[in-house]
Amino acid sequence: MLAIAALLGSTGLAQTPGRKFEVASIRINKSIPPGIYVRPYSVSGARFTASYATLLDLIGMAYHTRRIQMRGGPPWIDSEKFDVAAKADESEGEVEKGQWEEMVRALLQDRFKLALHRETREMTVYTLVTGKTAPKLEPSKDGERKALLPGDRGEMIFRGMPLSGLVNTLANNLHTPVVDGTGLTGAFDFKIDPMRFADPDQPATRNMWGDLMEMAVRQQLGLNLVKRKGPLEITVVDHAEEPSEN
Repeated sequence: MLAIAALLGSTGLAQTPGRKFEVASIRINKSIPPGIYVRPYSVSGARFTASYATLLDLIGMAYHTRRIQMRGGPPWIDSEKFDVAAKADESEGEVEKGQWEEMVRALLQDRFKLALHRETREMTVYTLVTGKTAPKLEPSKDGERKALLPGDRGEMIFRGMPLSGLVNTLANNLHTPVVDGTGLTGAFDFKIDPMRFADPDQPATRNMWGDLMEMAVRQQLGLNLVKRKGPLEITVVDHAEEPSEN
C-alpha cells in the first residue's frame, strides 16, 4: 500500500505564505566530536538558534515529525552538523506559537532547497498498549517540569512525562516506529531499568537492547509492545542541498 497524502509545491506539503526570518546565518560545525549530544535548537525573544543540528533535527522541529518516520534525502542529512542563528523582524510583532516552525520551514526551503512530501505506508510498527493489570505510572505533580533523566547502568527516569515521551524514547531505542495505543492521558512519573534484565554472560547486541526495553516496559510499567501492521505517515525528503555558509 502506498498512498500519497499530500504533494503540493516545492515542499510537497500544503502551506500558506507566512512569516520569515529577517536575517539568518548557517555554518557547518565540526568542533564537537561525534557521539556528544547537544540540544539542537532554542528560541529566545526574536532569536532562533540551533547548535550542532543535523538537517533531520531541523526538519523534525519544523514539520513535527519523528526521526524514525523520515525517509530519503542525501547521505549527509543525518551526519553533517550545522549552527543556525536567525532573527525575526521585531517590527512584525512578537513571534506567536506555530510561527517559529513556519519560519524554519521557509529557511530550509530557501537555504537547503528542501523539497519533501508525506506518504501513508502500510508498515509493521509497535503499538504500546495496556496490560491485564493497572499500569505502574504515578501521576506527576502539578507544575512538574517534563524531563528524561539518566540513572545508573542505563536506567531511564521520566518526570512529568506524557506517554508520547515514552513512545518517542522506545522508537529511538528500538529503531522501529512506535505508536501509542494505551488511551492514557496526562503526565506521569515512572522509570525503566532495561539492564536489570540483562544476562552478564551474553554479549551486548542491538537486538538484545530492544528485547531488554520490551521486557522493562512489560514488567516495570505493566504495558505491552505489540507488533501490528497498519498505516503510518512517513515524511520523505525528495531533495536537499548543502547551504553556502554566511
